[in-house]
Amino acid sequence: MITNDALLASVKLLASDLDGTLLDPHHKPAAGTFEAIAEYQKAGGAFAVCTGRDLGSARGVLKGLDIDTMPGVYLNGTTVKGKGGEMLRNLTLPPELLQRMVDWGREHRDKASILFVEGDAHYVMDRSEEYALFMHKHLLDPDPLEVKGGWASPEIPTKVNMMRVICSPEDMDTIKPQVAACVKGLANYAQSLPTTIDIMAPGTNKAAGLHVLLEALQLSMAEVCAIGDSENDLEMLQSVRVACAMGNAVKKTKAVSHFVMPKNFDNPAGVVCLVRSLTRALNSGSTQPPKPQQTLRVACFCCGSWGTGVARQVGQSLLHLPRFEEPLAMWVPSSLMASEISATGFDEANLPGLRLPKNVRATADAAEAAAGADLLILVVARENMAEVVEQLKGKVKSTATAVVMSKILMPEPLSKEKSDKGSGLHFGSEFVSKALGIPAAVLMGGTLAADVARGYFAEATLGCKDPKVSEVLLELFNKPNFSVSSLPSPMAVELFAVLKAIIAVGAGFCDGLELGHNSKAAIIRLGAVELAKFARRFYPEEASKEALTEACGITDIIASSYGDSRTRRCAEAFAREPQKGWDQVAREKLRSGEPAGIAVLRTCAAFVRSHRAESDFPFLARVDEISASRAAPESLTEMAIPRVRASKALKVAVLGSGNWGCAIAKIIARNALRRTEFQKDVAMWVYEEMVEGRKLTDIINEEHENVKYLPGVELPHNLHAESDVKTCVRDAHILVFVLPHQFLPGLLKSIKGAVLADAVGVSLVKGYLEIDRQTGSLTTGTQLIEAELDIPCAVLNGANVATDVAHDHFAEATLGCTSDQSQVLWNLLNTPQFSVRTTPDRLGVELFGGLKNVVALAAGFSDGLGFPPNTKAAILRRGLQEMARLIKELYPSSSPDTLLESCGLADLLTTSYSGRNRMCAEAFAMSPTKSWEDIEAELLQGQKLQGPSTCKDVWAMIEKRGLESKFPLFTAIQRAVTKEITPEGVFKCIGLVSAT
Repeated sequence: MITNDALLASVKLLASDLDGTLLDPHHKPAAGTFEAIAEYQKAGGAFAVCTGRDLGSARGVLKGLDIDTMPGVYLNGTTVKGKGGEMLRNLTLPPELLQRMVDWGREHRDKASILFVEGDAHYVMDRSEEYALFMHKHLLDPDPLEVKGGWASPEIPTKVNMMRVICSPEDMDTIKPQVAACVKGLANYAQSLPTTIDIMAPGTNKAAGLHVLLEALQLSMAEVCAIGDSENDLEMLQSVRVACAMGNAVKKTKAVSHFVMPKNFDNPAGVVCLVRSLTRALNSGSTQPPKPQQTLRVACFCCGSWGTGVARQVGQSLLHLPRFEEPLAMWVPSSLMASEISATGFDEANLPGLRLPKNVRATADAAEAAAGADLLILVVARENMAEVVEQLKGKVKSTATAVVMSKILMPEPLSKEKSDKGSGLHFGSEFVSKALGIPAAVLMGGTLAADVARGYFAEATLGCKDPKVSEVLLELFNKPNFSVSSLPSPMAVELFAVLKAIIAVGAGFCDGLELGHNSKAAIIRLGAVELAKFARRFYPEEASKEALTEACGITDIIASSYGDSRTRRCAEAFAREPQKGWDQVAREKLRSGEPAGIAVLRTCAAFVRSHRAESDFPFLARVDEISASRAAPESLTEMAIPRVRASKALKVAVLGSGNWGCAIAKIIARNALRRTEFQKDVAMWVYEEMVEGRKLTDIINEEHENVKYLPGVELPHNLHAESDVKTCVRDAHILVFVLPHQFLPGLLKSIKGAVLADAVGVSLVKGYLEIDRQTGSLTTGTQLIEAELDIPCAVLNGANVATDVAHDHFAEATLGCTSDQSQVLWNLLNTPQFSVRTTPDRLGVELFGGLKNVVALAAGFSDGLGFPPNTKAAILRRGLQEMARLIKELYPSSSPDTLLESCGLADLLTTSYSGRNRMCAEAFAMSPTKSWEDIEAELLQGQKLQGPSTCKDVWAMIEKRGLESKFPLFTAIQRAVTKEITPEGVFKCIGLVSAT
């Protein structure tokens, strides 16, 4: 039940889908449905069916409900009937499309059938098995009239309201794009069932049909609640005041809904629960909050897919928010585009297949769009911004507010005087505010246009100085699938959101060079550190760490660097073929000019040069040199110059020989040969196993390869495998622990008493956290080593995938060390391709290394559920925040700067895009009936999965301290790991997917 009576009491009409919603899996109304509807109508509510079925078919499955005397939307909005059964709308498909689909049907008769719907009559071209199943399941005429004339010359109906393409679910991914190509420019289409694609007249969807019905009933979308389950319900749900999805709905439908109800086979079913909630609200006498006396007018200035996507989202919001006027003026760059949008409701060039709401009015006249507007939303390309602003000068209300969503830097300040922050750096909001004489807010975040427009979850940050205006903008933009938080500094939000494009360029170069996940995570981290440094130096008042860790910072960095952003895509292509240049790359990849991110890079690089600060920003300088063809893309990692210089022949023992143990032993053995302070021979303890009849230690010592755990990688000849661990550690001055965390306590007991008193340890053990169940106290791996062996112990963690490190791909790590041995340990571990940075925050380094395994599970859940980059970026940002918050809770003296070290952000990215925890969690989400043990055995080939056990330990610590409410993500992940909730439930618990 929904308990918000005040909200539900504002509803005057309930619009309900049929199949999957009002009907159970057997296509019968759920128990209690008709009684609940009758009670709702008695209380004064109106009810309308909104279905893909025709009236005759709907009548057949709703016996007992007199739908002929009820308003309804049929055939996905193609036909609309009023309160008394009068026809309000009856659209038909163009003959050209009918002929095209018949021709297509002839070619694909082995895969698909076409059903033509004309009123209540149905015509078919072929009687496939899927067609027969469709007819049986939906109780249609069991013997419909076939198209006469056979396949040679079929007789085509001339007044077809809808076509249905029917195929097997296995063929849908192949058939659907072909249907989309056939109907392009002539009709709309939507998948309504796993077997069925509905093809409708242009401008047709349930929302459009509902709009026609509401006009006749003299109601508005602000007075409607809708419920559905499939993709053909999306437009309707995004347009009404209260949107509800069935528990059995597809992900997209749940993502755009305010509430998720029980499934259609539950008792009571979802529709019954909703109708009862609406009835209770009406009977309780709850009233809607008074409508503001003055409504606000909104105008949107749009370029490209993101501009059209924003207009689509804002237009849908205006339909049901009483604070705002319903019409949305939408400026576009050309009259032709404006005409096409006004005529068809589509911007096929930028957002194909997605209809704009009916309240959107396109124009190429900027002044016309701005007339009387209280809010001017600017999503304008850099090359168009100056022209648009010039047209708006003197034409906007003095009390208006601009909302800049374009992540751009303008080439020059408006005046000829230099900016007080230095020449050549001018943000879009400042440009707009000065030119128009009005305040400017900004809204920016991890928002890939197509994903947001299609209803997938994304998040953004609003920067607005005025709290009252901020409240208005949050109401306009915040949705179940588009989460908006606010900060009082527009410049802080814009600074991080705009400059992150430079990081996306570097990430694209990594992809083009195929450097691997280690390198990419390291490059992204280096960029994030420089971004924070840039802000502190040049914009100290706006250098908010809060902004960096909000959606405009971390989320945007991740989404732009891993998703299909324009900047990353072009940078990848440029790195592959730099001889082409940016213009040609942009034409091939974007069919337009170069992405705004390249202009941001050039402008910032020039700005830094004007301050003679290149040496302080090596990441920016190198990315700019590559971009300007002054350096080869392959030189990208060369800017990671060691910042610590090296410091008696010490014996080194490596304890562990898995893939990570061998990878790090390879680095250590090479450094031991090159440096005089270490003995040349390095000992590596190997847990003895038989591999094809031979001892693994013999194979390593004779063939210099660990054929079981790191095949294909040659190990240095000065690295010697030893099966007796006490022999290995005897006389060793440096002990490097690199083994699965569950084996660490046993190893320490076995070598206790055999270790030199002045030895030093380095732990590369990931995920060791020992929790006292009685007290909730925590012991980390380094603390255990120090307690058992009575030696100091450092820790090394970072963005390190073993195979990438073993193959000498660029990577970096963080060495947490509080002893005077940090210099020696740095000399042992650092190489040009394995960059090590030191910090005294040992516990911070170690805990980030363990906690990231928990967040990686959520990343894997996201992948397994098919969520897009926006959603995954949001989950990682929230995970990073909870990691930092928990470390601070446990160790208040830990440094917040550790978050941006390799052990923090970079390690989380690498693990969440390539690690074994992510991979196993993805499999778990796709096959939730399997156990973690089954998945580990199936996917890891003898290696151990750390995430679930670490999650259990972290949860015990949180629960013992009563911190569940502070760590909703960690709590939800634990519940999913133990199968208390589904993987999808994780996203519901933290608000990334709507919940009941």
